[in-house]
Amino acid sequence: MPELPEVETIKIGLQKKIKDKQIKDIIVNICKIIKKPSLEEFITKIKDKKIKGIDRRGKYIIIYLDSEDKLVVHLGMTGLLIYPYDNKITEKEINPKHNHLIFTFTDNTQLVFNDVRRFGKIFLVSNIDDVESIAKLGVEPLESYFTEEIFIQVLNKKKNCKIKSFLMKQEFITGLGNIYANEVLYRSNIHPLRIISSLNKKEVRNLHQQIKLVLVEAVKLRGSTVADEAYRDTDGEKGKFAEKLQVYAQKGEPCLKCGRSIEVVRIEGRSSFICPKCQKL
Repeated sequence: MPELPEVETIKIGLQKKIKDKQIKDIIVNICKIIKKPSLEEFITKIKDKKIKGIDRRGKYIIIYLDSEDKLVVHLGMTGLLIYPYDNKITEKEINPKHNHLIFTFTDNTQLVFNDVRRFGKIFLVSNIDDVESIAKLGVEPLESYFTEEIFIQVLNKKKNCKIKSFLMKQEFITGLGNIYANEVLYRSNIHPLRIISSLNKKEVRNLHQQIKLVLVEAVKLRGSTVADEAYRDTDGEKGKFAEKLQVYAQKGEPCLKCGRSIEVVRIEGRSSFICPKCQKL
């Protein structure tokens, strides 16, 4: 599933590509991805509207129209927003049979929502908090207000929770998923099964710093595309941060710090990659 760096990369791409464009037509091939309102109302309210801006909240992309309405897009596990969709992208990479929604603008360029597994969701709302899951989102880790003090306050809400599980709970810190939770914990020398209350001040400070550092670097490199993920940016290009991953998907590889082999443990059904020496429980 695309995480904060991937969604932020898409947001930046859309800002450059579709801001101020006017929607001429919409083709919806799979109706179930439109969650609010009805399909007929969705098309009526979208057509002829201009794109005034693009934002992100957690893993959601928010597209502001020149009306009171906002398009809210959640990419699910394999959702892509591609622009322009042309011959530069081969069918082997992105199969057009999974093009579920196509926006055509008045200049005849297109924005395509492609989703192999069909878990993506699109809403049209006047208030983004009408999307229930957005209203419950926690703090944004890339915002300036996400200080060490705020981080401590958030941690204190679930002091008996395992740290990796906590990091992935969107109601506390939004945008982190399995890839980046693995990375920040490894780079902080913290085992994913550590209880929050067991962390000392130095560990908390280091973890806070690594969350920011890893996410910023990942955005700079346009996100991560790894073997089991289908993420592409708005140009259809793979994210380059996958080449910088130090622990995620590195099973059997030597730890960059001590040389021990990276191991995998299953936590709540997800693979967690750890160095057994550097990340002691």
